[in-house]
Amino acid sequence: MTPEATIDAPDAHQDILHPGSRALFRYWEAVRGERTAPSRADIDLKKIKEYVPWLFVLDRHALKQSYSWRLAGTKLCQLWRKNLTGSDFFADWSRFERESAVRLLDNVAGAHQPIVLRFRLHSSLGHSIGAELLGLPAISRDGQTTQIIGSIMPFRDIDNLGYDRLTSLELSGARVIWTEPIPAAPAPFAGAHARPFSSFQVIDGGLSR
Repeated sequence: MTPEATIDAPDAHQDILHPGSRALFRYWEAVRGERTAPSRADIDLKKIKEYVPWLFVLDRHALKQSYSWRLAGTKLCQLWRKNLTGSDFFADWSRFERESAVRLLDNVAGAHQPIVLRFRLHSSLGHSIGAELLGLPAISRDGQTTQIIGSIMPFRDIDNLGYDRLTSLELSGARVIWTEPIPAAPAPFAGAHARPFSSFQVIDGGLSR
């Protein structure tokens, strides 16, 4: 896995590689305004309809220290070759990849800091599909919890790939996007990081191919 880094929001567009991810991040910033995170009720899918098939909403399970797909767009289900909604987000991840990603996603839900993950998906036919995950905090419609909304967008066309399933996932890089907190903003859940990683660390291990 490549070195992790913390970047400031003004520089985020340089570190978010996929054009669709950049467009979604710009929209989230505009809707967020001076808050640490927008409400899901403020997000108008009609304004980002081009990216809706690649969007997801994740719920955090505090006791399990894991996440599930609350909603998964049609293109994500096509990418995974199965219906994802309601299932464990980490069902296809190794223990190492899972633990690394949980820590990063907890930073989104807890400290309201967006993240960018890049990884490679491996298919049953030996395809290697590079993809980028953008994770953004959003306040649930009832105002009680923070959900993670975002996108997973591959760097290649998947429509003509004939695989029947994904066999593994390998993280290749991560970024925490530091956005300054607002004094009047609601406090994050107990136990969350007060600030994302001050410097990104090299994480040894993971899958080797």
